[in-house]
Amino acid sequence: SSPAQAAPGARAMPIPYEATYPDDVVALVDAIAPCWKKSADEAQVDPDRLFKTLKGIVDKVRKIPDYEEVDKDLQALLALVTATDWFTSKQVEEIDGWLEEVASPEEEDWVKNFPEEETTQAVMDGLHAREASVTVDKIAKVVVIEYEEGSYGQGKHSGEVRIGEDVRIYDSRYQGQYMYSNDELPSSPSDLQWCLESQNWAWGWEQDEG
Repeated sequence: SSPAQAAPGARAMPIPYEATYPDDVVALVDAIAPCWKKSADEAQVDPDRLFKTLKGIVDKVRKIPDYEEVDKDLQALLALVTATDWFTSKQVEEIDGWLEEVASPEEEDWVKNFPEEETTQAVMDGLHAREASVTVDKIAKVVVIEYEEGSYGQGKHSGEVRIGEDVRIYDSRYQGQYMYSNDELPSSPSDLQWCLESQNWAWGWEQDEG
């Protein structure tokens, strides 16, 4: 191409939207680095396409059975893109979550200590619930156990137990409130059952979190 077709300071290479993990991570960094301070229009970036590319990369990392060592190249890529102004606030929130997930893989290990069947039974026994089901939020690093017809001594109700930085009970009768355990964070389903049967709980309010 002739010099007249290239604007001064233009990006040297197009964004490789078809990038995959791990082969193309460095190429993405190389393409974004020269223009990360520019607007999406100036940088000729399609934010939605790039977001989809990044999501595909993170999804592939999540499927790696033993992702225990931080991938510094991927960490650099996500840190770079979250510093741009190309994405919506919701997209930035997701990218920040991916960055935290990629940067601290060892924190994922505790989730493996809560197998679905044993964790379900712990909540059913600990709260005398009729049934329960487990889901794992790998981004937020939270194990969520929804239950029906359970009780911690204040009547039957439905709700959920969340294990993360602490243990919380969300009683569906009290919107915007939750109970949190003052006992040591459980490291197994049996610990969780003991925790649920303990009386060492206090109330918290969602609006207090900032």
